Amino acid sequence: MTLFFGTPNKKSLGGREEARRDHRQEQAKEAYLGGKIKIVTTECLEGREILWTFGLIVCRGYNFDNAFYGLLAQAQEVNADAVVGYREHVAFHPEGDKYFSCYGTAVRLKPKK
Repeated sequence: MTLFFGTPNKKSLGGREEARRDHRQEQAKEAYLGGKIKIVTTECLEGREILWTFGLIVCRGYNFDNAFYGLLAQAQEVNADAVVGYREHVAFHPEGDKYFSCYGTAVRLKPKK
């Protein structure tokens, strides 16, 4: 089963929705910096077994922090505790803007014994 979670267009978000998204990203940042959610570029974590795969998650934005922590917020929403196969892509526009895409597979790890 593959799920695809995207980022809504910023113009379509109301003030309440944008505040909710910012709060989710702050919580994701705290979880990441506190070591509660893992993110790796490999397809597995050394010494940990994947219990459940939720699927592909994607977050995009003109700011890297929004794209990265938005991705982690999506992982938390599906109750994942890790993102494996993490990749990022940067598109450069002629006007000089950068557009960041962060993606990976949200997974639940088997508890440590």
